[in-house]
Amino acid sequence: MARKRLKKSNKPTPDAKPEEKPAEEPAENAPDDEEEDLKFRIERTPEERRAARRDAVGAVVSLVLTLVLFVACLLVWHFRERFERDAIVVSDRASVAKEEYILESGAGQVFAQAGSGLAAASTSGLELLDENAGLAASRLFPMNTPAIAACAEFALFYDLGGTNMVVARFDGTTRELTCAGDIISATVSQGGVIAVTTECTGYRALVTVYNSALDPIYEWYSSSAWVMTAAVSPDGRSMAVLVYTAAGSEVRFFSLTKTEQQAELVAEDTLLLDLHWISGSQLCAYSSEAAWFFSAKGELASMYSFEGRYLSACTFDSAGCAVFALSDYRSGTTETLVSLDTAGAVLGTAELQSEIIALTASGGEVLVLCPDAAVLLSGSLIEKGRLYGVTGFKYGILRSRGEALLISTNYAEVYTFDSAA
Repeated sequence: MARKRLKKSNKPTPDAKPEEKPAEEPAENAPDDEEEDLKFRIERTPEERRAARRDAVGAVVSLVLTLVLFVACLLVWHFRERFERDAIVVSDRASVAKEEYILESGAGQVFAQAGSGLAAASTSGLELLDENAGLAASRLFPMNTPAIAACAEFALFYDLGGTNMVVARFDGTTRELTCAGDIISATVSQGGVIAVTTECTGYRALVTVYNSALDPIYEWYSSSAWVMTAAVSPDGRSMAVLVYTAAGSEVRFFSLTKTEQQAELVAEDTLLLDLHWISGSQLCAYSSEAAWFFSAKGELASMYSFEGRYLSACTFDSAGCAVFALSDYRSGTTETLVSLDTAGAVLGTAELQSEIIALTASGGEVLVLCPDAAVLLSGSLIEKGRLYGVTGFKYGILRSRGEALLISTNYAEVYTFDSAA
């Protein structure tokens, strides 16, 4: 009988235990990660370790120096005007600054001379400083477009295009006035009479005159002409009003004791930009092409042509002169100064090989502020003194005794021209 041979099965029987594989032992020469890192550290030479430490220290020092340099740059930028002021070098012909005004900085800064003091305004408020560099008056007064008109007794601060204005006096008092319409312009006469031009419903404009006590004393409504500005004479009796018509420009004259217009000056096909009283009975108005000189009766004395030169700056002195800065080019570093008397006759000329930052006149003297110098001239433009190295200033005004008040963003200083003292 044949027998079947049974093959051995690989399947486990129910009672059989699974065969256990022996655990894999690590190779004798295969080190783990920690041993590898330790071996790397052990194998580094002392020189390599010292070099690594030096690199780490150098990186830290470089970072610290970078931070210090960054902070120093921020400080220099913040105090840049103070550094410029400290670096000023004054010539032998002028003494160093002897008084300092501290000003509040702000956007839209404007300045004006108020007697021997200074009126300053920005979009946030106003300041009035007296001749001893003391703060006479200060007030928060928000303005979109700050403007100032001043005389020896007070300063008028107003918002062009707004309705509010503030009068600040040297005794510390302030008074706010609100106009019915938006302010177009405002002026203060030498005697302290205020003329305010505003928009007016139903009319082209309204001119209101206030006395020094801020009481309204005169009104003129313009029904047909656009009013640009109005100015009261030094004696407070007459008013000149600059208007635009279809024919050109007109200057209309009024007596503050009468309602009727007294006289007028017509400048056909001419756009007069502004007008000023330069004596008790004479005025000067100017365009971009010429200066017009006339009396309070509307009688034209003369016209001075700029002969195609560009008008870059001008200033007016109630002592009896008008000074214009003219240039052959719209922008350049050569300026010609021309001083004209009340009749338009030339008092003197001067050439400046420099850009003019500010030009002011007072008491028969002229101050020219350039990027690196301040020049004091007589009314006939003869040089009387010069300050060198006065950088960082943006405005300047004349005080008595040959003194100049030079103004920057947050400070102003008084300098004396020795040759003019």
